Amino acid sequence: MLPTIRIKKLFRRLSQHMTWPAMFFLLAAQTGITYLLFSMAEESELTRQPLQFLYYNMVVISTVGFGDFSPTSELGKLIVSFWQIPSGLIVFASFIGKVTQLFIDIARKNMNGTNDFSHYQDHILLLGWDPYSTKQIIDLILGDKKRQKRQILLCVTDDMVNPFPDNIDVSFIRVRAFSDTKELHRIALSKAKRIIIDGKSDDESLSVALSIATYASQDANISVHFFDKTKAQLLKIHCPQIECSIDSSAQMMVRSMQDPGSSQVTEHLLSTLSGATLYSLQAPTFTKPIQFGLLFSTLKQQYSLILIAISHYKNGDDMQLNPDSQALVNSGDYLHYIANERIDAQDIDWESVAADQAD
Repeated sequence: MLPTIRIKKLFRRLSQHMTWPAMFFLLAAQTGITYLLFSMAEESELTRQPLQFLYYNMVVISTVGFGDFSPTSELGKLIVSFWQIPSGLIVFASFIGKVTQLFIDIARKNMNGTNDFSHYQDHILLLGWDPYSTKQIIDLILGDKKRQKRQILLCVTDDMVNPFPDNIDVSFIRVRAFSDTKELHRIALSKAKRIIIDGKSDDESLSVALSIATYASQDANISVHFFDKTKAQLLKIHCPQIECSIDSSAQMMVRSMQDPGSSQVTEHLLSTLSGATLYSLQAPTFTKPIQFGLLFSTLKQQYSLILIAISHYKNGDDMQLNPDSQALVNSGDYLHYIANERIDAQDIDWESVAADQAD
C-alpha cells in the first residue's frame, strides 16, 4: 500500500512541475523510441503505417487494449512487457495528472477571481458588490428574454470568492483597484458594451465612475446609481455621457399615497421578470421625420407596444415624455416604449410606417 501511495505522489508532483511542452516531448520520445524498437524487432505489421502505429501505441499506454494489433515475435512481446507498457503508463499517468491539474487551476481561478478576461468583448461589466442588490441586478438582466447573449463580468475589490459559481452567464474577477490601468485591461473595460456601477456608497460609485470614464468605449452604455442628487450632478458635469439614476423612494411613497397602486405600476415597468416592462430602441435613418402620433398608433396596432417618450440622446437627456402627437421623431432618436418583450429596430417595418404618413 505504501509504495502505491508514493507512486501516486510522484506522478502528482511530476505533473504539477512539468510544463506542457515538456509533457508533449515526453510523449513524443516514448512514441519514437517504441517505434524504433519495434522496427528493430521487425514487427512490420505494427510499423508499416505510422498512423496505425500511433493508434496502437495510444491504445496500449492508455490500458484500453482493444487487441486488434499486437506483436507477433518474442522480441516484440518483450518490448511491450519491459518498455512500452511501463513507459506508457508513466507518460499516460503524467498526462492525466496534468489535465486534471489544469481543470483544478481553472476552477480555483474562477472561484478566487484571478482569471484574465482581457479577451472579452461586447460584455456587461458589473462594478461593485452588494449582497442584497447584486443578485437582483443579475436576475433582472437575465430576465430580458430577447437580450443579446452578452457575458456578465462581476468585478469586485472585496476579499471574497465567486458568489455565482454555478451561473454560466456570470464570470467573476477580483481587482486591486478600479484606478489601476492593468486591472482595467484584465476586465476588458475598453471593449465592454454595458457598464453598471453600483458601489457601497455614493462616494465609491462616484470614484469608480470617474476612474473608468476615460478608458471606457465612447459607445458603451454606462449607468450609475446614487442616493445623493448632488453626486449625480457632479458626475454629469465631468462625464455627461454617463446615465445617473437617483433613489426615488420618497417620491414613490408620496405618489402611492396620492394615487394608490402607483408603486405596483412602477415595479412592473422596471422589472423584466414578468409582464410588460420598459424598453428602448434607436430609430434608423428616415427619408423625413415621422410624426409621434402616427408612429404611436402604428406601433401599437402592429406590434402591441406603447410609445411613451423620445430623446435625442442615448442617456435620456432632454427627454420628451408623452410628447404632442405633432412632435417629430427624427433619424437616430431614442424611443422608449412599454411592451411584453423587447422589440428591436430591425423587427419593425419602418417603410410601412413612412408609407402611412405619406397617405
